[in-house]
Amino acid sequence: MREEINNLMDLQSVDTQIQQLENKMAEGAGDLDDRKASIEKHKEDIIDYGERYETGEKRQRELEGMIEDGIAKLKERQAKQMNIQNDREYHSILKEIEETKQQNKQREDELVLLIEQTESIKAKIDELTSFCEAEESSLKEEADKVAAAAKTLENKKNKIQKSRDKQAKKVNSKFLRRYEMLRERRKGLALAGVTKGVCLGCNMNIPPQMFNNLLKEEEILSCPTCNRMMYHLPEQEKEQED
Repeated sequence: MREEINNLMDLQSVDTQIQQLENKMAEGAGDLDDRKASIEKHKEDIIDYGERYETGEKRQRELEGMIEDGIAKLKERQAKQMNIQNDREYHSILKEIEETKQQNKQREDELVLLIEQTESIKAKIDELTSFCEAEESSLKEEADKVAAAAKTLENKKNKIQKSRDKQAKKVNSKFLRRYEMLRERRKGLALAGVTKGVCLGCNMNIPPQMFNNLLKEEEILSCPTCNRMMYHLPEQEKEQED
């Protein structure tokens, strides 16, 4: 039975190497995905700012037209004022002139503020656009590097996979099925050492009698807590692994 345990331990060691390579490959791809997501978020912001900019420009044109109309109205009223003889009409014209001046003043103030806002928005759009262009260029270079690194890791993985296939054949089919099931359910760790009665897979104590049976190595036992297959790992060997 000790030979079966050793075969399982060797298989898990190979699987751990494969998992580490896959994690590195996923990490590189994950970083790229995060940067791509960031660029897309900035592009969405550019669209949002662009809509606000267009709305601001439209309002600017409206205000400029209203101000021009107000100036024309003001000139027309001032010209008319020169020919009025009636006091009542004269005061009415004066009131219209004053109201038109106030309206134009309000529109001019709004226009100045709006111009400042749209200029600020335009500057933000330019800033985000430059950022996205630079980031996309940098991302392309990084993607090429990640692809090259992934190819290297994939080659290493394929070599190790061949070794894994050979090692799997050494394991009894009954234990191999159990191992594969546990590896999938227990994040790649199907086999756990037990030191001083503690399962290192879940850090829980196993029953004393089970620990005694484990020391005999007459059968492959499962942890009552995490269900992993267990093997005895003497304390000094655990310290060396740590």
